[in-house]
Amino acid sequence: MATNDDGVPAEYYLPPNSLLSMDKHTYNGLLAIGTLATISLVFTTALLSFISWRMINWKSHYTSAVGRNQSVVLIYQLILADFMQSLGFLISFHWVSEQKIIGPNATCFTQGWLIELGDVSSAFFVLSIAIHTTYQVIMSRSLSYRTFICCVLGVWGLSIVLTSLAPIIGGRWVFQRAGVWCWIRSDLEGLRLSLHYIWIFIVEFGSILVYAVGFYYLFRAKHSDVAIPGRSIEGLRKARAAMLAYAIVYTVLSLPLAAGRMASMSNNELSDGYYLFAGALFTCSGWVDTILYTITRRALLFDELNVYGHRPRPNVGNGHLGGKDAGFQRQSSTDSILASNGFGSIGGIKMERTVKVEMDDLESTGSGRGPREFYATATATAEAFKP
Repeated sequence: MATNDDGVPAEYYLPPNSLLSMDKHTYNGLLAIGTLATISLVFTTALLSFISWRMINWKSHYTSAVGRNQSVVLIYQLILADFMQSLGFLISFHWVSEQKIIGPNATCFTQGWLIELGDVSSAFFVLSIAIHTTYQVIMSRSLSYRTFICCVLGVWGLSIVLTSLAPIIGGRWVFQRAGVWCWIRSDLEGLRLSLHYIWIFIVEFGSILVYAVGFYYLFRAKHSDVAIPGRSIEGLRKARAAMLAYAIVYTVLSLPLAAGRMASMSNNELSDGYYLFAGALFTCSGWVDTILYTITRRALLFDELNVYGHRPRPNVGNGHLGGKDAGFQRQSSTDSILASNGFGSIGGIKMERTVKVEMDDLESTGSGRGPREFYATATATAEAFKP
C-alpha cells in the first residue's frame, strides 16, 4: 500500500475517504453547522462561567452551597459535554475555508475526538439526570455527596475510555471523513456501533423508560395511600417534568443523526444533505440545553428538587388535608424563615416571651394603692427540618 512521507496510506486522501472538492450545497450546510456551533459555544461558555462563579460565591446569593446541589451539578456536566461537542463542530469552519475535507491529519483527529467525547458524555449525563431524578422521587432522598461525586467521575471515566478505544482499536488513522465532518471512518462500522450507536440508543430509550417509572410512581401515590415525604405531588410532578425535558430535547436532536448512521450500516446510503440537516440539529444541543436551564433554574436551586429527610406522616383526620396530597408535608413559612436565618440543622426551637401588663384600679386610687401588675407568658415551638 502506497504511503506518503508521514506514513499515511495514500488512499485515505482520495475519495471517498476525503472530499477533494466541496459543492455549494455542502459549503452552505457546513457554514450553517459552524454558525450553530458558535452559538452553542457562546451559550455554554456563558452558562458554565455563570454557574462556576455562583458555586464560588454562593454565600452572597444562597443559604446553601450550589456545588452540593446534585441536580445542578449534573446539568453542569451536561453543559460541559455540549461545550466539547460544540468545539468539535466548530472545526467545520476550517473545512469551509479549505473547501475540502482531507484526512487523516491533526485537525481531522481533533474534530473526531471532540465529537465522539461530546456525544457519549452528553448521552450519559442525560441518562444520569433521569436516573437521579427518579431515584429522588421513589426514595425521597439524594445520594450521599461522596457517592454522587464518584458516580460523576465514573461517567466521565467511561466516556473517556470509550473515546480512547477508538484510536486504540482502530489505529492512529481511525478519525477520517465521515460524511461532512471527521469521525470514525466508514469501514469500521463495528467500532461505530460498539463505541457510539449502542450507547446513544440506550440513553434515548432508557431515559424515557426511567422517567416513565418515576411518573408511574407519582401517579400511584396520587391515587393511593403511598406516602412520599417532602413536597406536594403536584410540585414533584412539575419538577420531574422539567427534568424530563432534557431527555426529550436530547432524543429529538440526536435521533435523526443516529438513525441516519444506522441506516448507512444497512447499506441504505443517505444524501449529504440529510447529514447536514441532522448535524445542524444536533449542534443545537448546547444553546437549547442552556435555555432549558434558565427556565428550570429557580426550581433546581430553591424549590422543587430540595429533597427533605423522612418526616412522620401527618394525622389529617377529617381536616382539610387529605385526598391527593395525603402523605405530603409542605415546608411552612416558619420553617422557611428559620432556615433562612441559619437554623436549618436544629431539630426544634422553643421561644418564650413574657408580657407585663399594668392596670390602674380606678376605685382604689384614693386609698393609695398603686396599679396592679399582671404577667402572661406565651410559648411557641417551631420545628425546622434539616434539608
